[in-house]
Amino acid sequence: MADGAAPLSAAGRRDRLSALSDDLLHEIITQYLPVTEAARTAALARRWRHLWSSTPLVLRDAAVPEPARDALVPRVLAKHPGHFRTVVLLDCRLASLDRELPDWPRLLADKHTQKLYLANRSTPNLTVDTLSHIPADILRGDSLQELFLAFWAFPVDLSHGAGISLPNLRCLTLIMVVIRDEDLEHLITACTVLEILKLSGTTPKRIHLRSPSLRCALVGLSRVEDFAVVDAPLLERLVLFLPSKVTMVKIGYAANLRVLGHLATRVHRLQIRDTAIGLNTVASTSTAIPSVKILAVTVNFGVLWEVKMLACFLRCFPNIDTLHIESALHGPSVTANEPSGEHHARFWQEATPVECLRSDVKKMVIHEFRGDQNEFRFLKFVAMNAQELQSLHVVLQEENTSSTDNVNETREKLQSLQFQTGISGVLLVLPTEGSLSRLQKATDLTFDDPFRF
Repeated sequence: MADGAAPLSAAGRRDRLSALSDDLLHEIITQYLPVTEAARTAALARRWRHLWSSTPLVLRDAAVPEPARDALVPRVLAKHPGHFRTVVLLDCRLASLDRELPDWPRLLADKHTQKLYLANRSTPNLTVDTLSHIPADILRGDSLQELFLAFWAFPVDLSHGAGISLPNLRCLTLIMVVIRDEDLEHLITACTVLEILKLSGTTPKRIHLRSPSLRCALVGLSRVEDFAVVDAPLLERLVLFLPSKVTMVKIGYAANLRVLGHLATRVHRLQIRDTAIGLNTVASTSTAIPSVKILAVTVNFGVLWEVKMLACFLRCFPNIDTLHIESALHGPSVTANEPSGEHHARFWQEATPVECLRSDVKKMVIHEFRGDQNEFRFLKFVAMNAQELQSLHVVLQEENTSSTDNVNETREKLQSLQFQTGISGVLLVLPTEGSLSRLQKATDLTFDDPFRF
């Protein structure tokens, strides 16, 4: 304080926060304060009295402390007079919500909720047979733009008189949801502006995508036997995961498909339009998807049949710019009867050129690399044939690296490869990326390449 300056009195202090515009204060209340604290701002001063009630509600039940959560959540929903922007109910007991606020599903629709995350974890020992039915009013949210549902069962015959009304829904996530094959198709079709679809642990064995608006689909295939993109003219990105059983993967009409992965050589049976892709398939325009620029494939280089399928898959995508290959490791029961490494070497020596590797691929990443001889045989084939390759990254996982000597040996073998374009392969030792992070990137369209390390 300068000499001679008098201290400011309490009455003379300026309330800088209250001087902010209503829009900024609304943002502070919704983004930076738990809902209970946001509601209390009405008691701060006259300037704040109307702000919480006039701000669209953002309620995340996890931010409401226990043990008051089950009582406070229905009270907040009932007393807030304005619209609801975001309601996240992942941790509260919905049985308590049913008891305290029986009409909460209708209230969510009437209050023009834009984003709704709803998980039903109140049923003990969750199985597909014990899941509760999703309230019908949840499927009649005309204002909903994003809907996340976990641990629910859809009513039978959803396609007959269910009254689905989701005209503004752009993102739909279903996790551990019981729904019939035909009802899932009807639900997707009823969402006429849907752009992002995420499915994991759902019960359908057949998933056929028909959507004039869908841009991105993330599909877990753990239960699926028949997956097809039937008609999705705007689909840009298709990410498949959890390939635990043999699944037919059919690509029909998807003229805008740019990103595709992970195709798994062991369990995916690829069909393009009307042609099933096999070891004897001859590459042609009828078996090609020229729009794909980024492709991810999972293969066990120790299984000769999978190596051959890798070459077959690659021939179906003649214009790949970036290729990701995940080197898989199967159990002894899978590899016990495999032919010797000489057969693998002979295959790559005799293999006809793969057009995308020879003329288009500019960037390649080998994930989960182990330094196996069969992996290097593939890299030698790439080195001899890739005429446009600008970068090769080989990723060793930290937990699979036994010693520094092992890393150095792998690096020396990699650097000994002579590529036509004069590049050198780059060896990276990285921790395994978490599944959640990978899945989040997969549906984030701001990531140009969702498979990059």
